[in-house]
Amino acid sequence: MTLHKKWSPPACTRRIAVTLLGLLFVSVQAQQPTGLLYDPEPPVDSGYVRVMLTVDKSKVSVVVDDKLRVPSLEKDQVSDYMVMGAGKHQIELLAAGKTIASVALEVVRGSAVTVAFTSSDAAPEVFVDKTSTNKLKAVLSVYQLASKKEALDVLTHDGATKVFSGLTYGKSGAMQVNPISVALIATKSEAKTSLASFSLTMTQGGAYSVFLLPTKSEKVAAVVVQNKIERYTGK
Repeated sequence: MTLHKKWSPPACTRRIAVTLLGLLFVSVQAQQPTGLLYDPEPPVDSGYVRVMLTVDKSKVSVVVDDKLRVPSLEKDQVSDYMVMGAGKHQIELLAAGKTIASVALEVVRGSAVTVAFTSSDAAPEVFVDKTSTNKLKAVLSVYQLASKKEALDVLTHDGATKVFSGLTYGKSGAMQVNPISVALIATKSEAKTSLASFSLTMTQGGAYSVFLLPTKSEKVAAVVVQNKIERYTGK
């Protein structure tokens, strides 16, 4: 497996913003109503924000600026990226109609952010996500939300290749990789005993996220998703 660490800068122009949509996310705009050939493009000053939930609640809804944006989000699940205008926004998690967690977020034009709510009593972990303009590569991101005591590494399943190393709690790693199928493991740093194993099948231009989450045992849970952006309708 060949891995590369060369990055292009984040999007900040209309041309690059459109590229960001194609390379950081998989658009779900194919689910369009009959008679509408194309949905409108997000405004040029848009940013993209998604919510990860690890709070021990069976189900929550996500409200942004008093508007319902994600009707249902379950524990250890991540939402699609929501399109938000640049500027300040208030994000709230509601369970049974009551706010259990919230955060004020400054959205930057062209940026992509993951907000991970890990406790109803503490501020969420906020990650600025990496982007790429290389359509021949895939983007792989890993988020360490599993262990506050020890750093974690991500290796190929045979332990021969180190993909990410020294990920401490609340940190993420991201890189461009060849679009292949690969089996990976998460371990304690500088160890090769698997705490979690997971597989990915990546495609050119795709972007994938792995969330390493705590369990009640010594093991680690790995949640693997392909990044997606919500369908934008201009409303």
